[in-house]
Amino acid sequence: MLHQIRTAAVLPAFSRSAVTSLSKQGGRPIPSGKHITPFISYRTFGITPEMAEDVSMGGDPLPNPISGTTHKERWKLRPPYKIQSDEEFGPVQWIGRCQCGQVEYKLNREKPLKSKYCHCRGCQVLHGSPFQWAAIFHKSDMTFTNGTSGLGFYSSTEKSQEYQTPTKVSCSFCRTPIMDEGRNVCLLFPGSIDYGESHEQRERWVKAFEVECHIFYSRRAIEIPDGKPKWSELDESSDLLDDKGNLKKSNS
Repeated sequence: MLHQIRTAAVLPAFSRSAVTSLSKQGGRPIPSGKHITPFISYRTFGITPEMAEDVSMGGDPLPNPISGTTHKERWKLRPPYKIQSDEEFGPVQWIGRCQCGQVEYKLNREKPLKSKYCHCRGCQVLHGSPFQWAAIFHKSDMTFTNGTSGLGFYSSTEKSQEYQTPTKVSCSFCRTPIMDEGRNVCLLFPGSIDYGESHEQRERWVKAFEVECHIFYSRRAIEIPDGKPKWSELDESSDLLDDKGNLKKSNS
C-alpha cells in the first residue's frame, strides 16, 4: 500500500482546484466540504517510500535529495567515497584514473593485501576478457578525489544500479571498471593505475601488483603457464590445478 502524506503537514498551501487536480493524478479522492485535509500520494511529488518514512506526521521537513544526505546515503561519508584532505588521507602511493579522466582515485598503500587473477564466468562476461586482475585493499587505503561524483554502480546479484554492497564501481561516462566493493574490502583493478612513463616506474607497478595466485582456474578461457598457484575455485578452499588445469597430485 502506498504511503500517504498529509498535504497540510509537508506542502505549501494549495488552492482547492490545484489539490483536486493533483489528487486526480494519483492521490485519493478529495472529500467535499468546507474544511478539508486532503491526502495525496507521495508519488505525485516524486517522493520515494524511503523519503516518506523520514517524515513524521508532525510536519518535519523532507530531506533535500540534492543537497542533503539521508540515512540511506551515509555510505557516501565513509571511505573510499569520503572526500579527504591530503593531511587526513596520508602520503599518496598511487593515483588511478578512468579512460576519460572523469574519475580519479588515490591509494595510500604501496602494495595490496593480495592480488589475484579470477577466471570465473562472471568476471569474463563483465570485463569482456579471459580473466579479471584484482588487487585487494582496505577501504581506508583508497579515496575518490571527487567522492561519488561521476561513479556508476551495479549489483550483479540484484541486477540493480542502486548502491548496495557488494557492488561493481565504474565511471558513469566512459564505463571504465574501477573496482568491486565488498562489505569489508575493495577489489581494485590495477590496470587503471597511472604508473608513469619510465621503465623504472612501470617495473615498480608490476612488482607491487604481481599476482599471488589464480582462482576459478577450472573455468579458464586460456591457459597461463606462469607457475603461480592455480585453484579450481576459491583459494585455500578448493583443489590445486597445474597450468593445464589438471588436478595436482598430492606430495603426501
